[in-house]
Amino acid sequence: MKNIGLGIINHNVPCSCACKHCFFRSCKTSYGVPYDVGEKILLKFEKWREDKQLTNFILNYEISHCADYPELIRKIELNKRLNFLGYQFLQINGIRLRDTECLCDYLQSVKKAGVTTVDTTFYGLEEYHDRFAARRGDFEFLINIVKCGISIGLDLLPTIIILEDNKEQISALIDLLISLGCEKIHCFFHDYRGNGETLENLRLTKNTFDTLPEKVRNYINIHNYKAEAEWVTDNAFSISTSRLLTLALRPDNIEMIESMTCNEIMEYLIDLDETYYNAITDIYGLSKLYGDKNNDKLYRQRDLQWKWSKQYIQDNYLSLHDVTDERNCGSIRK
Repeated sequence: MKNIGLGIINHNVPCSCACKHCFFRSCKTSYGVPYDVGEKILLKFEKWREDKQLTNFILNYEISHCADYPELIRKIELNKRLNFLGYQFLQINGIRLRDTECLCDYLQSVKKAGVTTVDTTFYGLEEYHDRFAARRGDFEFLINIVKCGISIGLDLLPTIIILEDNKEQISALIDLLISLGCEKIHCFFHDYRGNGETLENLRLTKNTFDTLPEKVRNYINIHNYKAEAEWVTDNAFSISTSRLLTLALRPDNIEMIESMTCNEIMEYLIDLDETYYNAITDIYGLSKLYGDKNNDKLYRQRDLQWKWSKQYIQDNYLSLHDVTDERNCGSIRK
C-alpha cells in the first residue's frame, strides 16, 4: 500500500449549520486545538518531506468545520507554499451570515490569497434547504455568495444533494443557479458516513433516477453509482493500492502527537489503517456476506464498503479505531 500523502486536520471551528448529512456530525460544535499548534506540526512535516526528498508526497493543513477563522488567509497561503493544489478551492457552507459588503470583502480576501473556486452546497429550495441546514436564512446567504463570487471573478461550483424528498425541487434550483451565471453545477447522492447513515430512507433508487428530468440527470455523474444489486451481481470491485493518511488534532491526542517524531506519527497512522483493514474481510467477502441483490438504491463503491464494514464489525463484536471517521486519525484508501 503506497502512502501518497498526509492531511493534517484540526476541527477547531464550529460550523454555523448542522446539516442532516454532515459526515463530521458537527452539530455547531468543535473539538480541535489552537491553530498555531497544528501549523507547528505541519511545518515539522514540511522539513521531514524535504529531508526525505518526497517531492510528490501530498501535505496539507485543513481547518474544519467551516472557513470562518482569523487564520484563514494564512492557511491558504501555507497550503499554496506546500504545492497543495487544494489551496485554490474553498468549501464555504457554514460560515457566519454577513451582509453583502462584508461578504464581498471576505470573498475578495480569499481570492487575493489564491482561491479560484468556491463550492456552495444546496439541499433544495429555500424552505427545505434552511430546514436541512438547520439555519434560517442559509439559502438566501448562499445565493448572495454566488452573486458576489461571480461579480468578482471567482468560479462558483454549486453542488446539490438529491434525495427522495427534495427531488422535485432540483430542476427549479438548477434553473435559478444558471440564471445567476453558474456554469458548473454538480448533483450527487449523499455519502454513507457520518449523519448520512441516518438518511437511507431518502436515498434514490435506480428507478427513481430514471424518472428525473433529463436536465437534472445530466448534472449527475451516474457512472460513479450503481444499485447495490448491480454491484453485487457484477462483482467487479476496484481494490485500493494507495492511501492518504489523516492526522486529526484533538484535545485528547495532542499531547501524544506533539511528543512524537514525524516517523513515529507516520508509523502510528499506518498501524491504525492496517489494523482496521486487516480485521475486516475485503470488499468481495463483504459483498458475499451482506450484499443485497434486491436493493435498488444507488451507491458508490465506497458507500457500500463503509456500510458493509460497519455491519461486519458489529456482527463480529470487533473493537476497532474507525479510520474512516474523519473526526479521528485515520486514512482514505484510493
